[in-house]
Amino acid sequence: MKFGSKKKQQEPEKEKPSFFTPKSSDQDGTEVEASTLFTWGKKKEPPAPVTKGRSFPWSKKEEEVPAAPVTKGRSLPWREKEEEAPVAPVTKGRSLPWSKKEEEAPVAPVAKERSFPWSKKQDAATVVAPPPPPEPVAPVTPPRSSKFSFGKKSTNTSPSSKSVATAPPTPSPPRKNSSKRTEYDESMVIEKTRRKCCSCKCVIGSSCLLILLAIGGVLAWRYGPWFQGSLSSTNLQVESCPDCCNGLRSNCKLPVNKVLFPTLHNAHSSKDHKFIGASHETQFEDALVEGYRGLQLSTCTCENVLSNALLERDPALGLENSNMGFCHSACGTGVRDPKAVIENIKTFLDVNRREVLIVEIDMTDDSEDDFRTALRASGLLDHVYIPDSKYVDWPKMGKLVDKNKRLILFGRGGSLRSCDAPDCRDGILYFYDFFAQTEPDGSDATSCDSTLNGDVNVDYFLVNQFQKNQAKMPSPTIANDLNSYNELSARFEDCQGKLEPNLLSVEFWQQGDVLEFVQKDNENRYELMKMGFGKRGLRG
Repeated sequence: MKFGSKKKQQEPEKEKPSFFTPKSSDQDGTEVEASTLFTWGKKKEPPAPVTKGRSFPWSKKEEEVPAAPVTKGRSLPWREKEEEAPVAPVTKGRSLPWSKKEEEAPVAPVAKERSFPWSKKQDAATVVAPPPPPEPVAPVTPPRSSKFSFGKKSTNTSPSSKSVATAPPTPSPPRKNSSKRTEYDESMVIEKTRRKCCSCKCVIGSSCLLILLAIGGVLAWRYGPWFQGSLSSTNLQVESCPDCCNGLRSNCKLPVNKVLFPTLHNAHSSKDHKFIGASHETQFEDALVEGYRGLQLSTCTCENVLSNALLERDPALGLENSNMGFCHSACGTGVRDPKAVIENIKTFLDVNRREVLIVEIDMTDDSEDDFRTALRASGLLDHVYIPDSKYVDWPKMGKLVDKNKRLILFGRGGSLRSCDAPDCRDGILYFYDFFAQTEPDGSDATSCDSTLNGDVNVDYFLVNQFQKNQAKMPSPTIANDLNSYNELSARFEDCQGKLEPNLLSVEFWQQGDVLEFVQKDNENRYELMKMGFGKRGLRG
């Protein structure tokens, strides 16, 4: 017989007090007696849930509603199991099950406590304690996404259980009207553009002004009234022995094409005559007096404006309507008047009866005819040597002195072409018929390799002993090194067994030891000639 069955038949059930009535606090702070949770007979409405408790299922699983948790208490069921509501979980207490296990649900897991399941494991949903209320988070503008939601709905419908990720996005504040900002930006762009334009105009204007001032300064320096007649070569007399040829007696016994001639490259270009990028410090007339006996000249045609200021146009030379001058490329960079050049050469030959000159002329533009006219009018042709036969047998230098044919002319450019020596006009021999040379631009200043290939019989060999600097301009520093005795000796040693040099072309003739080297080399040549060497034009 079950406990309490008689009383159940005789009289109606009455509410009995519990053995102990612990008090617990509800969520809103009010105290709730635990005795109200236990009744004798009739089904009571489940009280409000109480936090911090455990759930002890004692009844069947029929639409169970979670009961409020009771803290620090025990559940003592003395009533029949007739659709009893599940007891809320109690923290820090024991579960005392006195009811049959009829499809009991599993106990929900509690943090930091052990769960004591006394019911069979069935496929029931796991009860999860409600999460704590989220901390307040600053509104974050969510990323743009589709207006259609394809995610699953949350099983927790409590508003307090929404997380930051599932919370509705906070709408961004409305964008302000940016018309004023746009107008400000446009005005700034216009202002910057205007300033840049002004800066460019100022830079261009300043540059143009500086260029004009530089041109004006160059013109005033180059073509001022102080330029004309600034230099005069009145004394071209040299000191020499009565029986010497070009300063040495031994030279008179050597064929003219076996003698070494110290030569000026771009002889007309000097700082004395205000050349830009001059090849020499002083004029070639001074070099003739010092001992140089070879000249490389270039003729050109000047512009009408410049020719009026720079050229005398002497009618005595037939140059009254001529624009011809001696310059390297353009008259604007420097020019010498043809009257002064031709007359000074003639004067030097007239006053120095024992000196022989070799002049090589590069005729550019249409200046050839004017040069020939001036050459004939000057009387210089009287000193020009013209060979008697096609195959030239060059005479000894002493014979040229005796015959007063002490000027040998070679030319290139213009209308000059290969010609038989007796038939060449005005005695100007074609340069490439008689000459081989090293690199004409001076790129190789160490070897004696000729620009001509093969076994070629040439009468003269030109060695270009000069180089330009990085700016492609003549340099006195470089010339000082190349014109030194050691450098010249080293280069001529490379000529052993090769063509023997006849013309040594240098720049800045005052630098180095060119004249000393040439004199000693000519003396050695005479000694070798007496021993029978050097007759074939090769250096022994």
